[in-house]
Amino acid sequence: MNIAKYSVKNLVGSAIITGINCLCYGSLMIWALIHTNAQAGMVVALSLALSVGISYLILKVIALALFNTKAKRPLDTIAHCFGYLTLMCLFYPLCFGVKSFASGWVAFGIVTLWAVLALIYESIFYTKHWRIVYAVSLVCLIICLILVMTGISINLFLAYGFIFGIFAYWCQRYMPKTLWIACLLEFLAFSFWIIGLLQY
Repeated sequence: MNIAKYSVKNLVGSAIITGINCLCYGSLMIWALIHTNAQAGMVVALSLALSVGISYLILKVIALALFNTKAKRPLDTIAHCFGYLTLMCLFYPLCFGVKSFASGWVAFGIVTLWAVLALIYESIFYTKHWRIVYAVSLVCLIICLILVMTGISINLFLAYGFIFGIFAYWCQRYMPKTLWIACLLEFLAFSFWIIGLLQY
């Protein structure tokens, strides 16, 4: 799937929203680190999510700025790969801090294997067959969410974050002319997810 060139307004709007997302993401993650429980697993997981997530959002802004140039594919690929790693790291606080026993470790294994395979696939095939990758990814992440949430009260913020994330990826691939909407949904997904993590 070859992605068409985006309009300047679309790219500028998307970059601005992603920049705001970066600031909010960093602020919420630091807040979460300050107010988290003293468990080493939770602190490490949140620290990983903070560093990888900030790297992803900065790379995404750079990729958006150079999207209509020859640097599009390598930068976009790197940004997507960091996006997969960010999703992986955002599950880690649930695996280690919230549910650090058998099902948490199983979820950790699944989400890590998924991220590694998705990263390899993205690096080789870029956006080819993205609908299949999307479907498989969705199944893997839902399984992980079920594993870590079993026996724990349902957190609506995490649910909303997950739903916004599903639509963010879909909009990015399916409606490239309104990329800014995908960036806005991603902003909402990250914000709701981190607020959900703050509940534990």
